[in-house]
Amino acid sequence: MRRRKMARRELKRRDPDRTVDLCRPCHGNVHASLSNSDLGRGYDSLKALSAHPDVIKFTDWVRDKPHSRA
Repeated sequence: MRRRKMARRELKRRDPDRTVDLCRPCHGNVHASLSNSDLGRGYDSLKALSAHPDVIKFTDWVRDKPHSRA
């Protein structure tokens, strides 16, 4: 895990536009819909992720859900 976090920090430092901050449910959906290699090859921006059919379907579904469990 430590090695992965270091690699992620290095990527953000080298090219901050290649990473996207997401909430936990959206992050989980992205990884359920796309492999890491797919993310690296063409879905490395919010615009590209937003155009993926599975991500669109999930965001349409989650949009009207409460933001927290409280």
